[in-house]
Amino acid sequence: MSLPSAPPGFTDHVFRSGSGIELAVRVWPAETPVDEPAPFVLWTHGGGWFGGFHYAPLPWMAPGFRQRGCHFVSHNYRLAPQARVDDQLADCLEAVSWCRANLPSILGADKVDVDRYVLCGESAGGHLATLMGLHLSNPTPRAIVDVYGVVDFLSLPAFGVEDQRPSRATQGPWSGKFSEATLNNLLRDRDPANILTDACSWNEFERLTDIELSQLWATEFRYTERVLMQAELHMMQSLSRSADGLRVGIMHNEKFSSEEELIAFVRSMSPLRVLQQRITQGKKGPELYPPTAFLHGTGDADVPVEQSYAMAGVLRDADVPVVESYEEGGLHVFDMKYTGSDVPGWATFIEPILDFVDKHVGRDVK
Repeated sequence: MSLPSAPPGFTDHVFRSGSGIELAVRVWPAETPVDEPAPFVLWTHGGGWFGGFHYAPLPWMAPGFRQRGCHFVSHNYRLAPQARVDDQLADCLEAVSWCRANLPSILGADKVDVDRYVLCGESAGGHLATLMGLHLSNPTPRAIVDVYGVVDFLSLPAFGVEDQRPSRATQGPWSGKFSEATLNNLLRDRDPANILTDACSWNEFERLTDIELSQLWATEFRYTERVLMQAELHMMQSLSRSADGLRVGIMHNEKFSSEEELIAFVRSMSPLRVLQQRITQGKKGPELYPPTAFLHGTGDADVPVEQSYAMAGVLRDADVPVVESYEEGGLHVFDMKYTGSDVPGWATFIEPILDFVDKHVGRDVK
């Protein structure tokens, strides 16, 4: 699988978040000003909450939205294990606030409508984007695009029957650069001084030199010991390999006095579970949640497509507009192949997402 590259024409920005950590934002203006002031799309990257980067979106995202007349913005956030998932949510919400306050001065006050915005994210970023939709109001997002994101942690094996959870003990010995003991210590590291905000999403360090990766991402990125250790931690503790990655590294289970308290927190971080609770309180339609698009492959072994099926069904039954785009047999990150509208499948799987966003930011669909 090829790696995404940074489309040209961006500007980079940095702000200090409420946590005291500097966070970064990359801004691409709309290519085709369909209307002005134009809406913006905020992309939250994936990478299993341990990894990922904001430098280069998936190939279809920036051109797809920018050619439809949307500004496109990426951002980073504090990564696990130092940051817990609610810390990551806080960073994402701050990114929205920063965009609404600062995009007019970057793009031009008459060029951007900060009240018309869309959230988009894939994998862990899809989880964070859907979670953000539960916390944003005045104004709410016009739409959310969830690309194979986790929406229900409690249905994952890590929170199932204890002896059926994925475990390092049932796998072969670890053979990376760093020992398993070293990586287990990192999994439990909570020191803010060791936080990363951009990292490898998987094994880029095995495929490219850091000079080549820097050229691809249009930034200076180096394979420091800390970066390499983070990559191996992610690979060793991914969802399918170890329940500890999710329970210890992402949820910080040591902060809870019981399994019940941990599960209550995990439920609050699971958009599907929160939606179901709000529905029992009588909420539906726009009061419940923004219009949401789902893109997922039915062969996804990392985030089962049933996650998207379930949330789409709950939203539809509650009168929230939904569009679903499922590619038969598509694996996790199957959409890397969609590099342009001339690629077979673009019209079937990508255009319905873009049309849905057009409609909900207030445009007529072509």
